[in-house]
Amino acid sequence: MQTRCRFAPSPTGQLHVGGARSALFNVLFARATGGRFVLRLEDTDRARSSVASEQSIMRDLEWLGLGWDEGPNCGGPGTPYRQSERLEIYQKHLEEMLASGHAYEAWESQDELMILRKAAESEKRNFLYRRRSYSDAEITQYKAEGRKPVLRCVGSDQDIVFLDEVLGEIRVPADDMDDFVIRKADGFPTYHFAVVVDDHHMAVTHVLRAQEHLKNTARHIQLYSQLGWTPPKHGHMPLIFSMSGGKMSKRDKAKAARAAARESGMERPELAEKIGMSADDLQRFMKKKNDDLGTAVAIAQAIGVQLPEIDVLDFRRSGYLPEALVNFLSLLGWNPGDDKEILSWEELVGLFTLDRMGKTAAKFDRDKLEWMNGMYIRAASLERVVEAMRDYAAFNTALWADESPARLIAIAGLFRERATTIRALEGQVGWLYAAPTEYGPNKSIKKFLLKNEGAGLAALEKTAAILGGDFDWSEGELERVLMAFCEAELEGKLGQLAQPLRIALTGSPVSPPIFASLALLNRDQVLQRIQHCLAHFAA
Repeated sequence: MQTRCRFAPSPTGQLHVGGARSALFNVLFARATGGRFVLRLEDTDRARSSVASEQSIMRDLEWLGLGWDEGPNCGGPGTPYRQSERLEIYQKHLEEMLASGHAYEAWESQDELMILRKAAESEKRNFLYRRRSYSDAEITQYKAEGRKPVLRCVGSDQDIVFLDEVLGEIRVPADDMDDFVIRKADGFPTYHFAVVVDDHHMAVTHVLRAQEHLKNTARHIQLYSQLGWTPPKHGHMPLIFSMSGGKMSKRDKAKAARAAARESGMERPELAEKIGMSADDLQRFMKKKNDDLGTAVAIAQAIGVQLPEIDVLDFRRSGYLPEALVNFLSLLGWNPGDDKEILSWEELVGLFTLDRMGKTAAKFDRDKLEWMNGMYIRAASLERVVEAMRDYAAFNTALWADESPARLIAIAGLFRERATTIRALEGQVGWLYAAPTEYGPNKSIKKFLLKNEGAGLAALEKTAAILGGDFDWSEGELERVLMAFCEAELEGKLGQLAQPLRIALTGSPVSPPIFASLALLNRDQVLQRIQHCLAHFAA
């Protein structure tokens, strides 16, 4: 039987990096076993689902290189691949559940359910809904009130036992199985029912998902039995925790924004005005009454801080390469069997098996991801780095947005060695686009410019005269001309010229190789910066 795996996100927001890891493991297992990978959109949450989210999720999966064989935009034998387009299929099987006695209508309102929950809480027991009977008069009254019943599945009277492909045998006692809802009052199926019907009709052979779904699987196994179907194999992958130990959550952005607001020292009314929000609304956010993402982003932009990356789009905006992110995610909860960490896609597919999946939570080490991304940047072709720079510019106001391909190649070649992300690379190139107005640190200024009665400044002045000469402004010619000057005037000591030049060009004694740095600026820019530096220290 051909392996069939699926990834079934709800299009209610951006693709979380944990969801991307789930999709990755499903793709890897499908490719490793010669199977197929299905993308399905669970969009039955009508209030929160959106086309924009749908498109964003598919765009992020494509950026990561996680293509699908069947899905909403390409069709396949299981079509349609949006749950909102499969309501007739669900209704057919809901009617079967009613006819077989495995399901029944329940009429309690939310307020009445809350009373039952509080009663269970006061008795220090878990609330488990059990079937109750209604008189004809009660049902007539409920209908008159405009109530719509939900459909509940009769809970199992036997323990639910299944073999998890990662965790081994799982047993859920019958006493823990309640009569759960399978059709909401609005007529839409719940997640539990729709996912079972979809997996069956799409012939899914393996359901691979995070351990947070483990509590749902017993319900799903029960539904398979009641519908007379053979369940697919299930495997539950380790959760992903932050380095501090908690689950990576979008709330982390709100937490970081609050911390930044407090550390900024900015008064609340001033910050509220700056982000275009009422002081009361800002206060509610700061007091953790909500975790509104828009507020968090506005605060970060106003203060000038970066929020932690949580969604795939966050990492893309920060300038991570998709191949590096995929490599990193593959090692969160799975291991290749040795200590090797840099793995190509072909290697991942060749090595991936479920028996190498871990059981305990994986830690999302951001420092390790940066290191790995830097390795990928340095190993990539210059053309690939330029492609990443252009992609970064599509989501950010990048300094190099209007540069020519040839100049981008030159920038990539000069700056990528010290870059861990494309954003970090951008942080290095600022001096190419704006002349320095300050120079430092003071220790370096004294050492390279002012020491020995201003020997560095004198070398700069002589260099300006040489650079104003008639020769081709290229890296090779600049090296020839300036090395000749060093031999004649500085006993061949390039450092006595290179460091003063770096300070004049960039404001600091740190830059890429000096001749290549000079060549990235034009002659007039270099001469102007040297003159500005000389004037600054003559004042």
